[in-house]
Amino acid sequence: MATPLTQTPADRCNAYRKLGWRVELDGHDQIILPAKTVHGIQVCSGLADLVLDTLRHSRVVTPIVDNVATRTRTFLTTAPKAGDTRAISLFPPTSTVQAIRTAPGSPIPLPTPGDETRVWLDEPRPDSLADFELLISFTLDAARTALHAA
Repeated sequence: MATPLTQTPADRCNAYRKLGWRVELDGHDQIILPAKTVHGIQVCSGLADLVLDTLRHSRVVTPIVDNVATRTRTFLTTAPKAGDTRAISLFPPTSTVQAIRTAPGSPIPLPTPGDETRVWLDEPRPDSLADFELLISFTLDAARTALHAA
């Protein structure tokens, strides 16, 4: 989804909507995707590299938002199963690795023209969302690897 430099936030919203995403523009012209049919897992940078390696090795494709300000990556996924009650944070606060899952209905900020904070590491494509449970599994496995290497 390469975007021309002249694209506006409204234009980008339309492109996202063509993917079936129910995006909104907030009061600051930031594109927001409410976590309903699309969810996300936000992962700290070192752990995110391991998750990305696993995705590529497994040939699983999913959109990934790189937040250059916080050095986190959000892996977009399908929605969790109805009634999923696991905690938002996947690891204790004292852990050296961190990842959180999107709470149902919460906003997922997407790359927006004019905002350099969030960029696509892997751009969205039709029908390219990784399964939520698979991405949770990849994240937990990557954390075990990272913690054993430390």
